[in-house]
Amino acid sequence: MSELHSDDQTAGHPNDRAVIRLRPKSKPQAIRHGFPWVFADEAVLDRRTKALPPGGLAVLEDAERQPLALVTVNPVSKIIARVMDTDPGAVIDGAWLRARLTRALQMRERIYDEPFYRLVHAEADGLPGLVIDRFGDAAVIQPNAAWADGMAEDIADALIEVAGVSTVVLNGQGRSRGLEGLAERLEVIRGAAPSGPVQVRMNGATYLADLLGGQKTGLFFDQRPNHAFAQRLVDGGSVLDVFSHVGWFRPGGVGGGGRQRALHRRQRACAGAGTGRCGRHGCRRPAGDAAVGCLQRAGGPGRTGADLRRGGLRPAGLRAVEARAGKGPARL
Repeated sequence: MSELHSDDQTAGHPNDRAVIRLRPKSKPQAIRHGFPWVFADEAVLDRRTKALPPGGLAVLEDAERQPLALVTVNPVSKIIARVMDTDPGAVIDGAWLRARLTRALQMRERIYDEPFYRLVHAEADGLPGLVIDRFGDAAVIQPNAAWADGMAEDIADALIEVAGVSTVVLNGQGRSRGLEGLAERLEVIRGAAPSGPVQVRMNGATYLADLLGGQKTGLFFDQRPNHAFAQRLVDGGSVLDVFSHVGWFRPGGVGGGGRQRALHRRQRACAGAGTGRCGRHGCRRPAGDAAVGCLQRAGGPGRTGADLRRGGLRPAGLRAVEARAGKGPARL
C-alpha cells in the first residue's frame, strides 16, 4: 500500500509536510464547519504552492498559521485543495481507505437489501472527488480528483477487502477529470471484465447495466426513487417514455402493471446488448427512425404533436422527433 505524499514529506508531524495557506481575507470558518474545498482564489499561490504535485498532501493553515486540516492539492485545478481529514497529522494509506469505505458500506447496508447502490459519493463519504457504484460482485470507480487517480490501485484493493467485490472497473471519463488535468481512461484494474450487461435488481424489477460501454458508471443509481415514483403512478395505465436511452424507467413501469412505449435517440443504447436494433420494440431501422415509429405507435392514429405535448411530452424532445420525421407539428 502506498502513502499519498511527496517523496520529501513524511507522514509524521504536520510540520514535516508542505503547507498551503489561506489568504488573509479568506475566512477559515467554512473549513472548520465542514466545507470540503478551497478555491484557488482563496489560497496563497506562491512558487512553492504552485510546485506541489497534483494529488499531493499538504497541511491547510489559516492566515494566522493555525492548522485547519490535511488536504490534497492540485495547483492546476480551480479547486486547489480538498479536505482529506480534519486531523492535519492523518496518514492516507490503506488503513485510512478501509476505514472510510467501511463506514460508507455500513450506511448503505442499513438502507438497501441487495448490493446495488452508490457506495461512495465523494465528499459526502469523506473521499473527495471519488465515486464508487456497486453492482453486486463488481464495482465501478470514478476517480475525478488527482489524489484518487493516483491511488486507484490502493482504492481497488481496499474495496475488495471491505466490500468483497471481485471485479473493479476504473471509469476515468468525463468533463470533471479534464478540469483536474487528468487524461481519460477506462480499464478493468481488478478481476475479469464482465462478459455483458450486469443484471441489477431494483424496485422489484431487473435492469441491465453496461459497466464498460454505458454512460457514467453504467447506471444512474440516483434515479432509483424516480423509478419507484413512476411505478406508483402507472397503476395499469399507458406510459410514453421519451428518449429513454436504455429504458431504465420501463422495468419499473411494467412492474406497476402499465403498458409502455419507449423512444430512443442513441442506436447503441437502444440496442441494449449492442445488436444494432431496438430489441425492446423490434424496431430494425436506425435509432432516429425507430423513435418516430415508436412515437407513431405510442401516440396512436391521428395523434398530433400538440396532443402529445398536452400529455406531458417535453417540447424539446418532441421537436427533435418531429424534425427527424420531417413532419413538423403535423399529424404523425
